[in-house]
Amino acid sequence: MSRLYSPNTRFILPFFITTLMIISYPLLIPMMTAYSALWINLPFVLLGIVIILNYRLPQAESGLIAIIMLIAYSMIINWLQVSLANTDTKLIFCLLATLLPLNLLLLRFIRCSQRYVFASVTLVSLLMIQCATGAAISYFYQADFSTWQQIHLFTYHNISSLPLILIVFNLAISCCTGALAIKYHHRVDRHIFICTLLSTTTFIFFHYPFISSSAFTLCALLLLIDIGYCRYQQSFYDASTQLADHRALEQALTRLHSPYTIAVIDLDNPDKIIEKHHPQAIADIQRSVANLLTQQPQLLPHCYFVSQQFIVIFEHMDCDTALVVLTQLQQNIAVEKHIIEPIIVESEHDETAVKPKKGRKKTLKISVSMGISHAHDEHQPMTVLERATDALMTGKQTKKKKNQIYTAVNNDQQALMS
Repeated sequence: MSRLYSPNTRFILPFFITTLMIISYPLLIPMMTAYSALWINLPFVLLGIVIILNYRLPQAESGLIAIIMLIAYSMIINWLQVSLANTDTKLIFCLLATLLPLNLLLLRFIRCSQRYVFASVTLVSLLMIQCATGAAISYFYQADFSTWQQIHLFTYHNISSLPLILIVFNLAISCCTGALAIKYHHRVDRHIFICTLLSTTTFIFFHYPFISSSAFTLCALLLLIDIGYCRYQQSFYDASTQLADHRALEQALTRLHSPYTIAVIDLDNPDKIIEKHHPQAIADIQRSVANLLTQQPQLLPHCYFVSQQFIVIFEHMDCDTALVVLTQLQQNIAVEKHIIEPIIVESEHDETAVKPKKGRKKTLKISVSMGISHAHDEHQPMTVLERATDALMTGKQTKKKKNQIYTAVNNDQQALMS
């Protein structure tokens, strides 16, 4: 299942499913006509389920995405079921085709998961303002829009009911969100790409019967499948760092085939950090390091946190190539200012009258050492992992230096200065 979430697959799979839907659409029309009432209401149910499942989750932006799609679908059902030859209907159609992809793309840069209810209300209010503005423009500027449409909005009805400039605009937004889904391993990026792709399909093929119901139903199903898989993955994740834990590592090791390289990453001098700050500082730094790992797509699919150490598996990569990646990662960790959260101290005398005291956040620069081992045909994955761990532990005990990479070669440890 993890291979289904590779960067290329995150782009190709939704595009392939959407293309398959368009190709097979003539075969589906009789079924949709027979169950038209169910088909029209199905997106409301499925998108509502998406919103419920995303409530108070760390990445709750997906619930806001579903709200946007739900409002857009409501507009299509209530306002766009009249012929697009009608000027005000065509205006609402063009406004929706412009604002929906923009709202989805802008939501990518909004981080409001800690105040989900407030953000949801704000988002719905903004969307309703947009709807009201569109309706007002449609009412007061109906004649002017008709003239403007004939001059600027070229529409080739044998291709699509959507003006050519908006076709290019929607395709550009879809490609942009697809690039984000390829570059980053974030659920919100995948969901925005799925929604922009299928909303673009709706607008371009709007002359097809039940196309909005079909596209929005498929969109909700893809979101639900992805949410279900993410929830399944949560049972194999470390609660603190949000990286895969030892159970996920054990499963991954059984599927590995040569060649591959395994690296073990450990903090330098954790005892001194605890002595200078507090035990919780180690957990804060580990979360910060994990965040740096997740920002690199080539590391995230095979990054684990086991026994207070970070483990990275490089599939189909030799030791020299992995060393280049690890050296850059080591430099990024050393340059980063890692935030240490203060400990909240509560008053022991009058807990009702005195608020808990919270200190200031502190920043700290740290270093990490790494052990790396490359797999050969005769080696089992667990053996390769043990050799990388032994190279790290032996190197730290003998060299007693920070910011090192120790390579296991024929059971000998060689230290590489970073």
